[in-house]
Amino acid sequence: MASEENLPNSYFAFDLLKKLKVPYHVRRHSLKVAEKALDLAEKMDENDVDKDLIEIGGILHDIGRSKTHGFKHAIIGAKILKERGFSKRLSRICETHMLGGLDKEDAKQVGLPERDYMPLTLEEKIICLADKHIAGTKDVSIEQRFEKWFSKYGKTQILTKAKERIDIIKKEIENLSK
Repeated sequence: MASEENLPNSYFAFDLLKKLKVPYHVRRHSLKVAEKALDLAEKMDENDVDKDLIEIGGILHDIGRSKTHGFKHAIIGAKILKERGFSKRLSRICETHMLGGLDKEDAKQVGLPERDYMPLTLEEKIICLADKHIAGTKDVSIEQRFEKWFSKYGKTQILTKAKERIDIIKKEIENLSK
């Protein structure tokens, strides 16, 4: 699958983060997300999971943080990858990794173009889940991650929905695990 589309290797992907001046701590986070995502994929009983896409998607999911750390980093990242001719599946990982995915209502609320940014493929879901498990470079539980956000931002509707979505994604991935 990966051979049919333009997917960089991990060295090129990481080098691209450096070239675009993605902050050092974000690059370290991205490597940990890729590692966690591959761990999740390895445990799965699915042969149809594209591990190359998962590794590169994990490394590049936060490439938009070269421009902003707000919600727009996701669509900026997707645009950066599209402009470089990379796989549409790779750019979708950038767009769909935030929180537990964002629906049209959430997107509007955070100032993004009004459409769904929901992870749909297994690869998108794995990256989204792995990203929630990595706070900085530390592996944390989903509960720990959301408790931190709840205490920082309050139990907002958008965070509550995100937690519910991540719990569903987590269950789905666990059910596919060996």
